[in-house]
Amino acid sequence: MFLIFIFSLTAISLTILYINSQQKLYNTQKELVFYKLYDLSYSLIDEIFKEYQKHVEKIKQANYFVLDNLDKDINTLKQKLGKNYHIFITDTNFTIKKTTFKYDENFSLVFAKDIITKHTKKPGTSLPICEPATSEFFMYSDRFVNNRVIQVGYIITSPTIEKIKEKIKKIKEENPFIKNISLLIIHPKSHYAQKCNIIKPLNKKYSLEEMIEIRKSGFELYKKLLKNNPLFTNNNMYILGKTPFGINEMIFSVEIDPNIIQKKIQKIITIAFSFLIITVILFIIISIYVNRYLRNITKFSNSIKKEKPFNKNIDKELNEVVNSYNQTLKKLQESIKSKEDFLHYAAHELATPITILTLHMDEYKELKPSIKKLLWAYKNISYYLENKQTIKKETFDLKELILERIEYFKDILEIENKNVITKLEQTFIKADKADIENLIDNNLKNAIKYSTSKDIFVTLKNNTLIFQNEGVIKNKDKVFDKFYREENIKGGFGLGLSIIKSIAKRNDILVTLNTKNNQVFFKYKFKDKNENSDN
Repeated sequence: MFLIFIFSLTAISLTILYINSQQKLYNTQKELVFYKLYDLSYSLIDEIFKEYQKHVEKIKQANYFVLDNLDKDINTLKQKLGKNYHIFITDTNFTIKKTTFKYDENFSLVFAKDIITKHTKKPGTSLPICEPATSEFFMYSDRFVNNRVIQVGYIITSPTIEKIKEKIKKIKEENPFIKNISLLIIHPKSHYAQKCNIIKPLNKKYSLEEMIEIRKSGFELYKKLLKNNPLFTNNNMYILGKTPFGINEMIFSVEIDPNIIQKKIQKIITIAFSFLIITVILFIIISIYVNRYLRNITKFSNSIKKEKPFNKNIDKELNEVVNSYNQTLKKLQESIKSKEDFLHYAAHELATPITILTLHMDEYKELKPSIKKLLWAYKNISYYLENKQTIKKETFDLKELILERIEYFKDILEIENKNVITKLEQTFIKADKADIENLIDNNLKNAIKYSTSKDIFVTLKNNTLIFQNEGVIKNKDKVFDKFYREENIKGGFGLGLSIIKSIAKRNDILVTLNTKNNQVFFKYKFKDKNENSDN
C-alpha cells in the first residue's frame, strides 16, 4: 500500500507539473502572437505613410477641382476623381450635409473649426486618419470658403496594405482567443486620441460622447504605458510605439477572450487527470497481480518449513521435494524478475506523460502553434528563439555586405532624417554571413532609433567594424541583456543587442561598447579570414 501511495503521489505531481507547463505554453503563445501582430501593424502604418506621401499634392489638386465645380453633382465629381476619393461639403454650422461617404452625413466638424478656418487661401492637408466606420485610413484636404468647409478625402490603400491586412486577419482566425485588434493614435500635444479597429469595421461614426470617452481612456492608458511598456492584463495586451506621422504615437491593442483559453486549459486538465486515474488503476492491478505471486511463494516456503509428509517414504520423498523446490524457486525467481522489469518500465513511462498527451491532442490546432513560422516573420525574435548552435562559415567581403545593408535601410534613413557616413576599407572575413548581416542590421536599427543627431558613422578598418552615433547609454552593463531597453517609449522588444552578443560568441568576435563626449561606439573586432579554418 505504501508503494501505491508513493506511486500515486508521484503521478499527481507530474500531472500538475504538466498542466502548469501547458498554461505557460498558452501565455507564451499569446505573447508571440501579440508581437507578430504588432510587427504587422507597424508595417501597415509604415506602408500607409508611404502611400500618403505619394498623394499629398494629388489631393490638393482634387480640392481645387471640386472648388471649381461646386455647381455640379458631387457624385459626378467623385466619378471623375476616382473610387478612392470622397467629397464632403458642410453648411455654415460645420455640419456635413453633402457627402459621397454615407457614414459622415450630418457629422459635425466643429471640433476642428479652429484648424479648418485657417485654410481660406489654400487647402490644408491632414495626416492619415483611421476611419472607425470602415477600418480604412483617410487623408483629407479642406478649404474654408463662404463660411462652409469644402473637404476632399482619399482612402489610402495599396496591394501591400491589403496583403498586410490579410495576414493580420489570418492570424486572428487561427487564434480564436483574439476578440479584437485595434490601434489608438495618440496626439500628445493636442491631447486627442483616435481609436480604430484594424479588421473589424464599426459600420458607424463614434458619437461625441464616445469620442470624449476614447480620448479620456486613451490618455489614461498612454500614461500607464509611458511607465510600463508593454502592458499585459487578463483581457488585453498593449504596446506603445512611435509612428511616422510626425509627433503622433500609436498604442497597439489586442483584446483577449479569457474564457476560451480557460476552456482549453480545462480540457487539458480533464485529459491529464483521466490519464492519471487510468495509470494509477493499472499500477494497482499490476501490484495486486505481483503480490499474489509473492504470497504464493510465502505459502510454499511455509509449507516446506513445516516439513509436511508428502509420501510414506519421507526421507526419500524429502530429497525429491528439495529438488522440486529448487526447480520451482528458479521458475518463481524468473517470474518475479519479469514482473519487476515490467514495473520499472511502467514507472519509466510516467516520466513522459507530456509526450503521450500531446499525441492525443493533434486535433486541437491551437495546442501546436507554428512558433517557428511566427518567429521567422519577426527576425530578431527568430534569432532569439532559434538558439542557433551551428554556424556555416564562409569567406566574404565585409565592406560589400555593409554597403548592401545601408542601401536596404535607405528609405528608413530618409523618413527618420538620418544620414550614414561611411569610411570602409575592403576586408575579407570568415564567418556566418547570415549572422553578420543580422549584426549589421541591429546596429543600424539602434543607431536610427536612438541617435540624437542626424549623422551615423560606420567605419571598417584593421578588421574592426565601428558604429558611432550621438547619444547616451545609461547602463552599459545591462544593454546586452535580453529584454532590457533604455527607452521604453521607443518601442521594440529589447532583443537586438542580446542577439548581437550571441552572434559575436558564435563567430569569435570581440565586442566593445564605449561612450565618450555624448558619443556611443559599438566596436566589433573580427579575426583574420585565415586565423580559423574550422566549420
